[in-house]
Amino acid sequence: MKTISVTALVSVLVCLAATCVAGENQYPTNLELIGQAVRQAADAMEIAPPPGPGPQLAIDAGQGSDASWLLESMLKEHLLGLGWSIQADSKDTDSAATDEGFLLRMQVADLGLQYGRSWRRYVLGGKMVERVARVALYYELVDLTDDRVVISSNVGSEAVDVVPASMLPALSNPKYSFASPQLEKGQWDRYLEGGLVIAIIGVLVYLFYSNKTAS
Repeated sequence: MKTISVTALVSVLVCLAATCVAGENQYPTNLELIGQAVRQAADAMEIAPPPGPGPQLAIDAGQGSDASWLLESMLKEHLLGLGWSIQADSKDTDSAATDEGFLLRMQVADLGLQYGRSWRRYVLGGKMVERVARVALYYELVDLTDDRVVISSNVGSEAVDVVPASMLPALSNPKYSFASPQLEKGQWDRYLEGGLVIAIIGVLVYLFYSNKTAS
C-alpha cells in the first residue's frame, strides 16, 4: 500500500511538471501571433499595384495603436512582394509624397492581443488559455497624380490558439504593452491552487507517518 501511494504521488508530480514544460518551443510568441493576424489582413487588402515598373507608394500607418509600427513594417514587406516601390519614411508623409505615385493611408481600429477563455482539462491538470490576436483597420489608396481615392475599404483578421497558462510569461513581451495583456485569475483558480497545495502536503505527511508506523 505504501509503495502504491508513493508511486501515485510521484506520478501526479511528474504530470504536473510535464504540463508546465511540455511544448515550450511549440508556440509562437504573442508578438508572432499578432504578426500572423497582420499578414492575413494584408493578404485581404485590395492594393495590387497598377501596371508599370515599380509604381511609387508612400505609407501613412496612422496613430491608432502603439503597434502601428508593426503593421507598417510587415505591410511594407507585403507590398514590396506585390511589386510596389516604397518611399522612404518621413514625418510628414503627405508633403513628402511626390505629385506622382500613390499614398496608402490607414487608420487602425484594433491591433493587439487579448486572452480569451481559460479552463483546466483535468482537476489536477494545468490551466489552458486562449489567445486572440486581432487587427482591424480602415484604409484608402490615393492616386496623387489627380488626388483621387482609388480604393476605400476596411479589413479585419484574427489569429487564435490555445497555450498552457504556465507559458504566458515566456510568450509575452513586457517591452510592448499590446503584446503583454494580464491574465485575470478567477476565484475558483485561487481555491483550486490552494487546495492542490494542501492536498500534496497532506499526502506527504501521510506517507511520512505511514513509513514511521511501518518501521
